[in-house]
Amino acid sequence: MKLKTKILVIEDDIRLAKTIRNVLVLQDYDVCVVTNGASGIQKAFEYNPNLILCDIKMDPVDGYQVYNVLKESSIIDTVPFIFITGSSDVQEIRFGMDLGADDYFVKPFNNDDLVLAIEKRLSKFKKLTEIGKREFKALFKLSPNGIFLFDGEVLYDANPALVKTLELNPDRITSYTINDIVNPLSFITIKEKIRRCSNGLLNTFSENVTLQAQSGIETEVTLYVSVYEKYSSYSLMIGFLAMNSNLKGPESDVFISDILSILKKENVSVTDSLGEKLIDVFKRQNLSIRKQNTDFFSERENQVLSLSMEGLSIKMIADKLSISDRTVEKHRSSLMGKTNSNNMIEVIVFSLRNNLLEI
Repeated sequence: MKLKTKILVIEDDIRLAKTIRNVLVLQDYDVCVVTNGASGIQKAFEYNPNLILCDIKMDPVDGYQVYNVLKESSIIDTVPFIFITGSSDVQEIRFGMDLGADDYFVKPFNNDDLVLAIEKRLSKFKKLTEIGKREFKALFKLSPNGIFLFDGEVLYDANPALVKTLELNPDRITSYTINDIVNPLSFITIKEKIRRCSNGLLNTFSENVTLQAQSGIETEVTLYVSVYEKYSSYSLMIGFLAMNSNLKGPESDVFISDILSILKKENVSVTDSLGEKLIDVFKRQNLSIRKQNTDFFSERENQVLSLSMEGLSIKMIADKLSISDRTVEKHRSSLMGKTNSNNMIEVIVFSLRNNLLEI
């Protein structure tokens, strides 16, 4: 499954909205259409679009009000926003651009010009979001606990820890279902909750389940499920498995070796003492943050850093702190900017190396 770029279209002219949708779907975008401003605001929070196209002349909530509400909530701090309208009034255009919109299209417009403008704006957005993807991938690979992405009941991706625990074929991940990785009783317990998450009736849940490896070996774990990405026709979800026991013996040695090897490949220098601290972080054995530097990082940045060290995704951190995904991304970007890091792994290394936190 290829994750598509998501575009939210807010347009009360139903015929035009359908035309825009058809044009963008042909360009392989995932398109969500709503026909009034109030629904547009709500859908922006649910759908987490990569770009928003919004008509101005709508009742009772017009496009300017939509923009201001989303701007106040930080939804469009990074997401491109393009106004579309039937008016060619220069003052109206200037007003929309002064608000902070990225572009402005007057009806009727050329479909090819619209597609080109969208591609241009998305290239800017892609650079900003690439940082978050890199850090998620790093934590996804390094976590000793199983993490997997799934759509409905079908697996989309699984991290090395889950592949190893369940003896899965890494080249055939998408051929597995949830029913293949937990025992039948556990599947019955979580099936309805998964359906509710997929349909948007539930954002997150946790349940004790029994994993079932391909060899038949079973392991008791706690499963945490949260909506990871919402699309127009489905929801991609993330599952996080908290193992009841930590790695010991030979398996622990292999895991330690893997962590240090990955860090070296990323050109992150690791001393012996720093390596021991990092091992504690990623194994989460007796991990307790005793002190954090509140002068260098803000209180919220410290909270985001601590939860990132626990291997939680952006969505999980947002839910735990009761803030938006975008706010978490902003704090992570700030952490990387302050430490001159490319991802959260390097932020952790920097913080431990410079005694900004003690574990």
